[in-house]
Amino acid sequence: MRLGFWPAVYGNWISSAKDGEFDASFGHAKTAALTAEAAGFDTLLVAEHFSNPLGPAMDQLDAWTTAAALAAVTSRIEIIAAVKPGPRPPGVIAKMAANIDRISGGRFALNLVAAWWLREFEMLGLPVLDHDDRYARMDEFVTVIAGLWRENNYTFKGKYYEALDASIVPKPLRQPHPPIYVGGDSPAGRAFAAQHADIFLMNGRSVEEARDTVRAVSKLANNMGRTPPRFGIVGFVLCRDTAAAAAEEAQRLAALKTTLRIEGDSTMSRQAAAKSDADLARQLGTNFGWACGFSGPAQHIADRMRAYEDAGIETFLLQFHPLVAELQRFGDSVMPLLRR
Repeated sequence: MRLGFWPAVYGNWISSAKDGEFDASFGHAKTAALTAEAAGFDTLLVAEHFSNPLGPAMDQLDAWTTAAALAAVTSRIEIIAAVKPGPRPPGVIAKMAANIDRISGGRFALNLVAAWWLREFEMLGLPVLDHDDRYARMDEFVTVIAGLWRENNYTFKGKYYEALDASIVPKPLRQPHPPIYVGGDSPAGRAFAAQHADIFLMNGRSVEEARDTVRAVSKLANNMGRTPPRFGIVGFVLCRDTAAAAAEEAQRLAALKTTLRIEGDSTMSRQAAAKSDADLARQLGTNFGWACGFSGPAQHIADRMRAYEDAGIETFLLQFHPLVAELQRFGDSVMPLLRR
């Protein structure tokens, strides 16, 4: 079992813009990374956004400069940086990834994201592609990156990207290449992951649904003649001494959540207002992280995570709020139960 977390590049993981709950500073991310590393976490994922989904006036950390800075101040934890094809060409990403891998001493990994919030592309004057076309572009994107990691004088010509006699030196330390994480539940997303992923990241879901996803993506990879990827899942953690105390805290966090209202956004469907705090509690965390049920006493959370491990999940990317305090609580109370 590998344990990871998400630094609060958006400011927090309850999607709240309320004063006192929001901190998208590098100092906050650094403190969280060092706290997690000291607690024994294995990895962290830096999400990528150009602008904060809660609103353009909200602070938002850049994924790649943050990943480089975290690589320099940590010593053991893996640094995963997310990237969306489009804003930056694959050759630039291949070079940056190799450099961060060197800075970290071989601890860098790449998370490929087809992009769910297309308003960012409109902001930057970039083409807004249909869903399956985004995966076709990402296929070329990762092909160029992998080619530059493997070869010198690399040439490629596709519909979306080209490389002409290109080389990046030095190459990444991690061989044959830094691990590639991929998510996506659509047929196109699963097919892409089966072909390219070292680790397939799924959104939060029940144990049974996670087991079905492992089987389905593994079958796709086998049909392609490829070894299936390893599997990870996103989860929001709320650890308390009793289930009642955890439920009370969930209601408190639910009341803080800010409904997404992006003015002038022609591509992002707006989140409907919840009818009750209970509705919001079920949505705590991004990527349906609350659906995993990592809420309650430490032993319950550990048992729940073991059930996911039995279903084929190796990596857990966890969200917490408030981040540093809850990271420490997890490290003190849940992690010893998982490391026995």
